Amino acid sequence: MQMNEYIKFLKEGNSQERLNAAKKLGEMKYNDAVEVLVLSLMDRELSVRRASWTALEHMEQKSVHRIIKRYQSILSSFFIDELKSSYWPVRSFAARILGKIRERAAIVALLEALDDREGYVRYFAAEALGKLGEPYVLPYMVKSLIDDLGNTRTYVADSIKYLILNLPDNITPEDLMFLEETLKKIKEHNGHEELSKLFKKIIEEKKTEKVKDFVIIKDNYPEDRQVEIICTG
Repeated sequence: MQMNEYIKFLKEGNSQERLNAAKKLGEMKYNDAVEVLVLSLMDRELSVRRASWTALEHMEQKSVHRIIKRYQSILSSFFIDELKSSYWPVRSFAARILGKIRERAAIVALLEALDDREGYVRYFAAEALGKLGEPYVLPYMVKSLIDDLGNTRTYVADSIKYLILNLPDNITPEDLMFLEETLKKIKEHNGHEELSKLFKKIIEEKKTEKVKDFVIIKDNYPEDRQVEIICTG
């Protein structure tokens, strides 16, 4: 069967035909199929969505990113709405894709998903938030780390670590101190002491990198929180 026939099946076939077509297009690694596969991420069948994403992972990634960017707004609206689905695998896939496409408009919805009753949804929400790299989400992720009674704590911790390691270059001294205060909360809970030390080390390294941008003239923070900052950069 030719590539164009698989594309037609992916667009117009029944659920099994669409699923098989997505798989075959992935195996063929034909870049002309990228657009239809991106659109099939919004297929009515979850199995087709998953197969389409797997196929896209086999394609030339520059082309995939370009097409995803073209449909970013549509994909964002669709998957933010899917986070409200009553079927947890749909919510889980939605959180995963929102992280993969780095959709900042989804941050509020992903923060809410940290409280989802299903562990996989919480995991992919934490992963997505870590990739988005917004410092202000950290208190919510730390809360999830502390409160989660399931097996997703390790994944939340990894996402926090990823977020901190990839803080933007333009992060302010105030943001760094805010992060430091937030991470203090981790060590107040049993089982997180080593994690807290690791995060503290990472933040100290970031503060060292930023030393040319600010001067701390009262350095007894955070014990009594009496800090003044003079921005010099």
